[in-house]
Amino acid sequence: MQKKVFIAAATAAVLWCCAAVSSGDESGNPYADAEHTQLGKKLYMSAGCIACHGGNARGAVGPDLTDDEWLRPFSLQMVHDTIANGRSGTLMSPFKSDLTDEQIWSLVSYIIDEGRKRKESAGK
Repeated sequence: MQKKVFIAAATAAVLWCCAAVSSGDESGNPYADAEHTQLGKKLYMSAGCIACHGGNARGAVGPDLTDDEWLRPFSLQMVHDTIANGRSGTLMSPFKSDLTDEQIWSLVSYIIDEGRKRKESAGK
């Protein structure tokens, strides 16, 4: 049973991943500003994201959301849609009934910001 849960969690982690967090391009995010990034950080902590993706979005049971290792082609819309709709067959639950569209985009802003910070701290 634990193996199945681990496999499901690992699959969720891989499927949830995006690419190009390092690009910092947030065109397409109507809420890409400092205020919404801070809101995204608060939501990340309170909505349960931290339980699977760990502190600073660097992964735990779920994937690291701040690196460049993504299975699906990266787009901000893909990240938004994954948060909103979840990933079928994984532990990634949909949040569209719990969060507004603005809140989901705020989470996207926070995730992108954490990726940017990670790159800066690594000197890239």
